Amino acid sequence: MRARISPLVLSRANAFSGGVLLGAGLIHLLGDAVAGFARAYPGLDYPAAYAIATTTFLVVLAIERVVPRGLSSPAHAGGDPEASALVGSMAGAGSTPYVLLATLSIHSLIAGAALGTETDRSAFLVLLAAILAHKASAGFALGTTFERAGASFRQALPALLFFAGSTPVGVLLGAVAGIGFDAGHLQVATAWFKAVAAGTFVYIAVLDVVREEFFPAERDVLGRYVCALLGAGVMATLALWM
Repeated sequence: MRARISPLVLSRANAFSGGVLLGAGLIHLLGDAVAGFARAYPGLDYPAAYAIATTTFLVVLAIERVVPRGLSSPAHAGGDPEASALVGSMAGAGSTPYVLLATLSIHSLIAGAALGTETDRSAFLVLLAAILAHKASAGFALGTTFERAGASFRQALPALLFFAGSTPVGVLLGAVAGIGFDAGHLQVATAWFKAVAAGTFVYIAVLDVVREEFFPAERDVLGRYVCALLGAGVMATLALWM
């Protein structure tokens, strides 16, 4: 798309991906994490999922925005090559595509595992359709994030293939887990991960996508806003089945 599509269309695509990530984080992941903690810890009278998501948001903020600035202060200037390399590698939120790759891949792995453990045929087909639609939107958001980071297609391809393979691997793992693992422990781990992933998705959607496309305000703000609404709407609609 970078070579053939106008910057205006790419901006709208990026805004759409921001809506997808925001909806996935708040509607899917955080909602599932809250329900998961309620099932895993029925006596817990504390919003643990929200606290974990908030902590994750702040940790990612520190990793991407605070630590690199501290390392690039005069106290470190010209002193430590490793610090300089870290600052350079993270400049311009360059780590964002790989943070998103990790969280999306693990999320897809878990979704695949849920599909692999499903034994009811009709429920299996509904979940399969929801995963395919969800993965299409998530994959678009991931590809747009790599494009925005300036990665070449050759650089992005291995990461995108890794993401593409995460759900099939999850299906296989789910089939194995359904045979030999304790469902209770798997439920607890899933709830924790989804809370962490929710904080990551919200961070990327708000501080990497929304900040880039809407601040400062430029032309076609309404068009980008509509695209962001559509992205969030896709996630809200998928929540009816997944």
